[in-house]
Amino acid sequence: MALVEEAMELVRAVRKDGGPDSYNKWASKYDELIGTKLNYIGFNSVLSKWSQYCSQDIPEGRRPRILDAGCGTGLLGQQVNTVVSLDNVELYGGDYSPGMLEEAKQKGIYQDLKVIDLKAELPYEEGFFDSIVSSGVFSKSHCGPSCLPNLIRVLKKGGYFITTVKKDLYTLTEKEWEKVIDECNCKLIEMPDMPYHNESSALVFVIKKN
Repeated sequence: MALVEEAMELVRAVRKDGGPDSYNKWASKYDELIGTKLNYIGFNSVLSKWSQYCSQDIPEGRRPRILDAGCGTGLLGQQVNTVVSLDNVELYGGDYSPGMLEEAKQKGIYQDLKVIDLKAELPYEEGFFDSIVSSGVFSKSHCGPSCLPNLIRVLKKGGYFITTVKKDLYTLTEKEWEKVIDECNCKLIEMPDMPYHNESSALVFVIKKN
C-alpha cells in the first residue's frame, strides 16, 4: 500500500474510532504517515503561541513543568526544543495509547510518560503544571470541551493551556466551550486560525487560568 494511501487509511480509522487500539496499530508508522505524508504541522502553531505567552515564565527555584496532553508519539514534544532548551524545562507526556507512548519514549525527551484519559481525572496534583500544550486532540472523533476541567485542575493559577481545536468541532460546541471556560475560572485570550496540515488549518485556543 502506498504511504499516502496508508496515511489516509490511518486518518479514517482514528476518525471512526479514536480509541487506543486504532493508535496502537499505527504507532510505529505514525510519524512517517502523519508527520511526513500529511505534512502535519499543528504542533508548530501551538508552540508559536506557547513561545509568545510562556517561554519567559520561569518559576523561582525550579524548571517550569509542561504537560504535552495527548502527546502521541511525541511530535509536539520533540519540537519544544526548537523554542526552549529541554535542559531548562520538565516535559511530561500523557496519552491514551500505550503503543504511541512507546514510540514517544524512544525520543528521550520526556521527564515522565503516563497512560492518561483526558475524559477522566488526571494522575497529577492540582496546579502541578506551569503550562499545558496539546495538538491534534480536540476534534469530533477525540476530545471536546468536557475534558477542559480535568486539564485545568492540574494547571497552576496564571498558567496557560494552548491547544488546537478543529473548526468543525468548535462550530458544534461553541456555547459549551464558553460555558466550561467560564466554569473553570479561565479566560480565552485568543483563538487564531493557524496552519494544521497540508492546506488545512485549525483554531489555536490560548486559555489562561485565573
